[in-house]
Amino acid sequence: MATRAHIRFAERKEGVSFNEHPENVEFQIYHHYDGYPEYLGVKLAKFLEGYYITNGLGGKSNGKIANGMGCLAAQLIADMKTEPGNVYLSNPKWNDDATGWEDWTYYIWTAEEKLIWISIFDIDNKCVFVGKPEALQAKYDN
Repeated sequence: MATRAHIRFAERKEGVSFNEHPENVEFQIYHHYDGYPEYLGVKLAKFLEGYYITNGLGGKSNGKIANGMGCLAAQLIADMKTEPGNVYLSNPKWNDDATGWEDWTYYIWTAEEKLIWISIFDIDNKCVFVGKPEALQAKYDN
């Protein structure tokens, strides 16, 4: 049986809590198998650790750089999509309330020149994790 998950990209904004679902989701990836935190969460954390979000590249070429949220989402898809199936782009308007299929929902919170944070919600919409990629690895990477 599949353990389905959504990976959603949201902008970090003042007054928006990481432990609540944001009103606006910019991009969404549907991950069909192995969506649980010990696998997908750790995989996301390892990929996202150390990323620097910019607005324009301006000669920056060292390290893990994304020219905004869309660039980061594209780089994640390029890393995850190695064969047909399992990883899909989906419409952010399709959420777990509409389909009822997702066991896990991940939010990747980004903003220019700020650290990336991740939130994880379980099938009951309970927030089970909020933190930086390093903290996610410490909690779930056994």
